[in-house]
Amino acid sequence: MKSSVLKKIIICAVSAVTVAFTAVSASACSIETDHPEVQITYDFNGESYEVKYTLYRNMYPHTVRHFIELAKENFYDNTIIHDYKTTDWFTGGYEYNEEDYTALSGNANQLSEYFELDSHSKEEAYYKLHLTPSVYKNRGYDDKQNETVKEEDALQTVMGEFYNNIHQDIEKGKLTAEYGCLKMFYYEKETTQKIYVTPTKDQIIMADYKKNCATSLFALQTGTSSSYSESNYAVFARLSSTEIFDDLVDAVNEYISSNHGGTASNFYTATDVRVDNLDTFSKESEKDRGISVTFNVPKTPIIIKSVKVTKY
Repeated sequence: MKSSVLKKIIICAVSAVTVAFTAVSASACSIETDHPEVQITYDFNGESYEVKYTLYRNMYPHTVRHFIELAKENFYDNTIIHDYKTTDWFTGGYEYNEEDYTALSGNANQLSEYFELDSHSKEEAYYKLHLTPSVYKNRGYDDKQNETVKEEDALQTVMGEFYNNIHQDIEKGKLTAEYGCLKMFYYEKETTQKIYVTPTKDQIIMADYKKNCATSLFALQTGTSSSYSESNYAVFARLSSTEIFDDLVDAVNEYISSNHGGTASNFYTATDVRVDNLDTFSKESEKDRGISVTFNVPKTPIIIKSVKVTKY
């Protein structure tokens, strides 16, 4: 009898420890650090480059959360650098299809077709995702007359955490547009439309839609300076180490030197593309939906094979 009771006590104790350990483990998995980490694997000319980044959630919480949520959805996997500039490469909007890309990349008129195909553009897929909101088209009041926002008023864009928006309180340690950094990118809009952003759970602030309209696009800075500075774009990550990124940039530059006489313009095809085709919010829809821009599309693709979160 005593043996049976003792056995039950031991079993219960072990079960309790197991439950406690499981709860702690689950809690540990959901811990959000000030500096999450990601690894982006790039492919170029048959070689892979695994580049590690440190993200700055402590200063740019909405941008980092947005980027991580997209990465967890594998949204960025198998996308391309669709716009190559001397100091910045832009990505996050278009999938890589080897057959179509190879067939069309040398001709500007044909290449525009590549970006118009729904199977290549990521815009529709983006708007189908359920991401944590930070931008709202309206605000209201709860039963106690406190300002509030509602889920049905959320927009699919992310708050622009940069100096010329409403993110001027970060001075000490703020990120600058430096070599290797990641920047959330958006296309300039004509509208003067207002929206509401939630910098913290206790704040609701009126702001300009055109400065809070970033979706999935981001830029990698490949020069020491850039016209896409921290004043107007949210710089949210920097290289953990420059070595592998240096190798990637050097490989592209050496390829241009060896195959295109050192002339970067021979490396890409300038292609007119319409972007933000699904922006239904802007009142200046004739200007802000289907904006015409020119992409410098690399003839030899620079591919983002994957974006993996290695530390939350």
